[in-house]
Amino acid sequence: MQYQARKRLKLIYNPEAGSAAFRTRLDLAVRILQSGGWQVLTYRTEGKAELTVAEAHHAIDEGCSAVVAVGGDGTLHQVMNGLVSLVEEGRPLPTLGIIPAGTANDLASYLSIPKDVETCCDIIVKGKKKKIDIGALAGRYFLNVASGGLLTDVSHKVDQALKQELGKFAYYLKALEQLPEFRPFPLQVQLPSGEKIYEGDTLLFLVLNSAGAGSFSQLAPQAQIDDALLDLVVFRSCSISEFVGLFLSVLQGDHVRSPLVKYHQAQRYLLQGPESMETDLDGEIGPPLPWDIGVLPRALQVFVPEQNGKKRLRLRSKG
Repeated sequence: MQYQARKRLKLIYNPEAGSAAFRTRLDLAVRILQSGGWQVLTYRTEGKAELTVAEAHHAIDEGCSAVVAVGGDGTLHQVMNGLVSLVEEGRPLPTLGIIPAGTANDLASYLSIPKDVETCCDIIVKGKKKKIDIGALAGRYFLNVASGGLLTDVSHKVDQALKQELGKFAYYLKALEQLPEFRPFPLQVQLPSGEKIYEGDTLLFLVLNSAGAGSFSQLAPQAQIDDALLDLVVFRSCSISEFVGLFLSVLQGDHVRSPLVKYHQAQRYLLQGPESMETDLDGEIGPPLPWDIGVLPRALQVFVPEQNGKKRLRLRSKG
């Protein structure tokens, strides 16, 4: 009987992600993917971001037509950067699969991809794909959010053991530590045309590719991940009591109507602010300001559930 070559897939997993439970589910994942016609290559990350990026980049040299990231937003960010770096070489990109296993899984939540390993593998086997936008900044790429200011460095400073024990609550505890000491910073945002759309003292800014980040699913309520736009959300300087009120309104997506919030959609932004301020890309340490940040429309294919699709909230951008 003639041998029929299988599709080749690379499974890149972070053994420490979230509660570190995926290690006990690895064999199940491989079995389901193999039964779906995939030859599975595995790579166990060692906690070094550059190695994870390199493994994803090398997947195409190994003949892989799909790469699956198992972990949180940080692991997904690294794998995606390894893939999208191939865009400049004009090479076809493998399709990205997602098995959310981390403390934070914002993009997976947006795409309605559950944390159940068996279901995630079934999604990949069924093979429905969606083209999504990618954010681009300083030679790096992001799937979900680029941010700076209050709370944005929390994920960099929370101990891994505490994250495994407390989950997302560990982030909230760390965030509460920052509030009394944080000082507003000056920020200016322009469009490439030179139009200034924001200037003032600021607590927090986010540039989002999808609607949510940090477990807040409606930070950018008009955002779509395939609309060739990035959504800017800026929280102006305000009192702690006003900020607490904004925090509550964020849960409902009502914050964009507040005079303390600037909300805007565009393909590219130029941001200027303190160079010393820590920034974040998808949960990883980001580059210093100033930023020239833009979007690569529909640059990457992702495996998604068959009933995937997020409805856009019809709001006018104000602020």
